[in-house]
Amino acid sequence: MNKIFHFLHDKIITLGGSKLSILSIAVAILILVFSYLLSRYSIKFLKKEYLDKTSISKGTKLIIIRLIKIFILIIGAFVSFQILGINLSSLAIFAGIISLGIGFGIQNILSNFISGIIILFEQPITVGDYVSIGGLDGVVSEIRTRSTTVTTRDNISVIVPNSNFISQEVINWSHEDPKIRIHIPVGIEETASKLDLARDILLQIASEHPKVLKDPKPSVWFETFGNSTFNLTLLIWIESAVLRHYVVSDINFEIAKRYAANDIDIAYPYTNLLFKNDLSINSNNINNISKILDSGDSKNIVHGHGYEYGGNQTDDVGQNANPIIKNKDKDNK
Repeated sequence: MNKIFHFLHDKIITLGGSKLSILSIAVAILILVFSYLLSRYSIKFLKKEYLDKTSISKGTKLIIIRLIKIFILIIGAFVSFQILGINLSSLAIFAGIISLGIGFGIQNILSNFISGIIILFEQPITVGDYVSIGGLDGVVSEIRTRSTTVTTRDNISVIVPNSNFISQEVINWSHEDPKIRIHIPVGIEETASKLDLARDILLQIASEHPKVLKDPKPSVWFETFGNSTFNLTLLIWIESAVLRHYVVSDINFEIAKRYAANDIDIAYPYTNLLFKNDLSINSNNINNISKILDSGDSKNIVHGHGYEYGGNQTDDVGQNANPIIKNKDKDNK
């Protein structure tokens, strides 16, 4: 046993001008492994015996856990370097290590690490928050020192670098007060006599939905007069942004059904086509229509809300889903 010890102690390896024994290298590695295991099991013990029994927030618990883990790992690394004879107190060596790391392209790693520390201390987001960032919607399921995991509504885990939460605009739907107001627009036919009924139906649908809050109460705004519609907006409050897509879908289904039952037409996009020529065209003669379009004889094709480009006439907007084809110049020939 003594021979093995003396062999490990006396066997010298030269690395970069420094002479290290096999024994010192083995001890340094063991200390690193021990510090890693100590950090893991100490965190588990701390969570089970103390943190899980307290009323502090999840974000604060996460900060404590991360700091303890980093502290133990730093101590282990420092002791290992001392055993190997590397003096980290020298600023020149420390600066050299940092500059070497940056030279090998760890700028993003350092940026994400620092951003993670900022997130853990400032807590602009915490575990369980519903956030939107860069077109991504989901619940924050885990915050680490380098990245944050966001779980979408499709149960897809997306790993987002922490620097994105610092440099980009982030919507935290759950920050402080989780309830939100939803705007549901509805365009109805231009019939003033049906406005009150349309409003009452919207309020009734909102009041009957179990996820819509009673306080603040739902309301209906008359937004604008459209080209062929009265534009209304139903405003409702719900307790969490996570539910907003489901609630909007449910309410839209009910609006379509109840408006149909009460003969209230919901406006829809359509296209009117007006042809100025001397031909008799009907909707059954597809070949004639194709010839006119291909030959360039057609003029003033109207799109959208009944406006006639290139002329002064306008066509009244109707509720017919099929294109309207008119022969305006026949009487002028």
